[in-house]
Amino acid sequence: MLVLKWLLMILGVGLFGSAGALVIYDIYLSAQLRRLLGRNATDESGTQVTPSRRPFGPVRWRLAQRLAIASILPLLVASSIVVIPDGSAGVRISQIWAARPGTLYPGVHFATPFIDSVALYDTREQVYSTLAWENPKQKGDVLTVQAREGLNIGLAVSVRYRLDPHRLDTIHANLPQPVDEEVVAPVVSTIYRQLAPNYVTREIFALKREELRTKTAEAITARLATDGILVREVLLRDIRLPEEYAKGLEGLLLKEQEN
Repeated sequence: MLVLKWLLMILGVGLFGSAGALVIYDIYLSAQLRRLLGRNATDESGTQVTPSRRPFGPVRWRLAQRLAIASILPLLVASSIVVIPDGSAGVRISQIWAARPGTLYPGVHFATPFIDSVALYDTREQVYSTLAWENPKQKGDVLTVQAREGLNIGLAVSVRYRLDPHRLDTIHANLPQPVDEEVVAPVVSTIYRQLAPNYVTREIFALKREELRTKTAEAITARLATDGILVREVLLRDIRLPEEYAKGLEGLLLKEQEN
């Protein structure tokens, strides 16, 4: 169907171009013939006669008009064909009624030319990740939280999510774009910063690390679900402690192991 769309577009452009080329050719041919005849125009006495300024031959306006009109149909049909690729879904956007309800799934669909447009969204699983510290070799936001005693801790978090295809019209109408930067990122950082102060640094690092991950995962899943974002998994990959605290904690653990 995508090939058919391009063929119709080529046909429409070709017909319209042929109409313009036909008019230009007739005008050029008439001008050339008039110039040649004017160069040799003389009367009975041999005096040069100025030729008439009227074109030599008629321009085929009717044929050009028919070709131009005929080009409209394939262009309209081509512009009404919408192909949604695999892994994506679309929302029909009307110039009159804004985002229309319903989702366009992968395949061929038809839209009203010059009135409807289609906004594509990636419905495959996506990953939003943060960094525990600045790393020039990796791209991402640095997520820092405060423990109960006020120490800053860096967290490397990954959230696997996807957009709910059944709610794409709501997502398009209500959520800022792009969704990962404007919605997912603020929700993840806010919830971690709200829950982390309930634990001391040592608990976050070792004792209650899984408890913190579980609570934040439940809160993130519930919050994003209200916006049509389905969270599959929240991972806490790494924790970065303050350097001095990390050295002290390491020494304390070594003493406990010796005892």
